[in-house]
Amino acid sequence: MLTEAFLNSCFLVIFNEKSKVRKDKTLYRDILEILDFCQKRETIDIPLTVKNKVDCLSKVCKFKLDGKSDENVIDSVTFGEKYKSLKDFLETSKSRHVTDEIIADNVKQIRIRRKMNYLLTNYDQISSFLDMVKDGNFDSVDDIVGDYETVVKQLYSNLMESNRAIAIESSSSIDLARDDLKYILNLIQTKYASKNTIPTGYRIFDNDVFNGGFEASRLYIVAGGTGAGKSTLLNNFIANSATIPRALKIDGAEPKSDLTKVYIYITLENTIEEAFLRTYMPLFGKTIPQVLTEIQGGVNIKDRILKELKKTNSTVVMRYFPGNSISPVDVMMVIDDVISEYSRESIQAVYVDYLDLLRSDRPRYDLYRIELSDIALSLKNIAVEYNIPVITATQLGRSAYRIYSPSELGLDQVAESIKKAEHADCVILLSRDPVDEEVVHVKIGKNRSGKANVSLDFKVNFGLYKFISGTRVSSSTKTDATKDNLAGFGGLSGVNF
Repeated sequence: MLTEAFLNSCFLVIFNEKSKVRKDKTLYRDILEILDFCQKRETIDIPLTVKNKVDCLSKVCKFKLDGKSDENVIDSVTFGEKYKSLKDFLETSKSRHVTDEIIADNVKQIRIRRKMNYLLTNYDQISSFLDMVKDGNFDSVDDIVGDYETVVKQLYSNLMESNRAIAIESSSSIDLARDDLKYILNLIQTKYASKNTIPTGYRIFDNDVFNGGFEASRLYIVAGGTGAGKSTLLNNFIANSATIPRALKIDGAEPKSDLTKVYIYITLENTIEEAFLRTYMPLFGKTIPQVLTEIQGGVNIKDRILKELKKTNSTVVMRYFPGNSISPVDVMMVIDDVISEYSRESIQAVYVDYLDLLRSDRPRYDLYRIELSDIALSLKNIAVEYNIPVITATQLGRSAYRIYSPSELGLDQVAESIKKAEHADCVILLSRDPVDEEVVHVKIGKNRSGKANVSLDFKVNFGLYKFISGTRVSSSTKTDATKDNLAGFGGLSGVNF
């Protein structure tokens, strides 16, 4: 795995004084990680000339991490006999004329190899699994399938961790005076421009709370007690977003009107037919008896849905899993499966119903709250990795069942683990009014991109599984929730499209 050509390219990147490509300490650390990883897994003896360069490169990187200048590093390592034969080679690397493009490409190759380290973190586990399959040395088919799932999920987890680490490094190594900021500015435009957000379909959210809707790379948590409308609101968000016409700009390019916009809904709470009903009923203003009448009367339900989605060139992919049967890595696998059918750019948002029914990718924790914290952090990493918003739901504690106004809602009511709220970019708190069944109290408990501590009352119709409209409520005055800011689904309440 360690070739002399790769080693030479590393020396060239480190010492070339003519290049304007900026180098920082993360580069030297990455090279050290690559060398260490490869040496531990080298199955054949490394030729002496190559081994000498490996040892020298390792020492050079350690000196560079200590902040030594190139001249001092070369002088120090060639002072003794061990690396004296490399002195001319190191000096040539320092003075050799190569383009910045070549240096940048060499840096890219170092990053790729370091990424390979992450992907093969469970190398021994993979090797053991392959040997077991080859030799047939396993107790049962169930065992081998279980082992395979474990290996694949670890690979997915490693990939996510690798991309997250690379993203962190790329964003934390910007020199405002020397670096080209075009890439960062494009990211800001893509991520924060209101035309690139995913609208919720409710004006009170899109215009008054958020910056046009859900933003890429952010984790949104809808928290509420049983029956407060968590799943209903998620389904409403999906149906609204999928039926609001909008053109997309990908990385500053022209709008792609032919791009199919895909919304992924993963449910561990409601079965697939329940998830379908909770999307169809509010979209077309139908109760369950009315839907049954349509089905029995031969109404072409699919054509009706296709006609509606065709207006926006959108689709919704729904997947049901039993509670506690999947983890965030499985969520990634679902996303990748949909990407293979459509494209990465097509994925608009992922909705997970709900967080507390996922299980951690790591070994079981003794404390459930730590496990929930890990799950929330993994969902946040998925949002960053795929550059999409992830919207999920979670439980509130018992006190949420005795809420008479949104001002009484708070983050301290998030059940089991406040860490869930800490990892989220936005937390929307819900509580069904204990007296008026047509009102759900809403509090924006946290919001990193928009307004927080906003109190709302929503007019709802649970017979249609529909959040109709929302109004802002002052902390001291309870506002009539029937004042319509904007009904979801294009502003039409209970009306067929």
